[in-house]
Amino acid sequence: MNPEEDPEKRIQELERPLTDVARSAELGTTPFPPPTGGWTPPPPPPGYYGPPMPPPAAPQSSSSGMRVGWILLGLLVLGLFVGGGAMVAGNLLSSTTRSALSTPTTPGISGGGGPFTPPSRPSAPTLTAAPTEPSTSAATVEQPAPGERISVSGIDENKTIACNGNVVSISGVDNTVVISGHCSRLEVSGMDNHVTVDAADAIEASGMNNKITFHSGSPQIDKSGFSNTVEQG
Repeated sequence: MNPEEDPEKRIQELERPLTDVARSAELGTTPFPPPTGGWTPPPPPPGYYGPPMPPPAAPQSSSSGMRVGWILLGLLVLGLFVGGGAMVAGNLLSSTTRSALSTPTTPGISGGGGPFTPPSRPSAPTLTAAPTEPSTSAATVEQPAPGERISVSGIDENKTIACNGNVVSISGVDNTVVISGHCSRLEVSGMDNHVTVDAADAIEASGMNNKITFHSGSPQIDKSGFSNTVEQG
């Protein structure tokens, strides 16, 4: 029998490489040649009988990191654009709202066909001056007792006196006095008084702007003050 055809020897020859690998692992050596490219595989751990350790995976390219950076930058630009558009839209809406509030329109009347125009207020009635009271300066006739002294005073008085030898004294402002008959004495003072007498024995004028007129006789005249007039008329 040919020894090469011996099955036991054939099995031993096939197991020899595995036995060499195991023995090399126990001695700390490796029967495999170092690969090209500068990488040396690490020695297999003790008791390891398998194939040699595979080379480490090549580091990934930085293109994936750049791709992520561009994606982030695009998202940032998109966010800025969207935010700016929202701000512009908000400003336009705010200005439109303010203009709508500042210019209110007059509501129209249903069925009227146009804006409502409020009626104008009636003007306040004009106050008229109160009617003046009738003057109390109407001429009054006084008939004193003979020889009695008569006095007239006040403002804007209008009197008529029947004199019978009496002494008449007139004062005040802007009085009008008419004396009939004969007086023993006539005294006029004050301001702007107008006195008319029929006859008098003596006439005395004082004050300012008094005017005295006698109708008859030659009375004794005594004037003082300012702008007083005593004359016959």
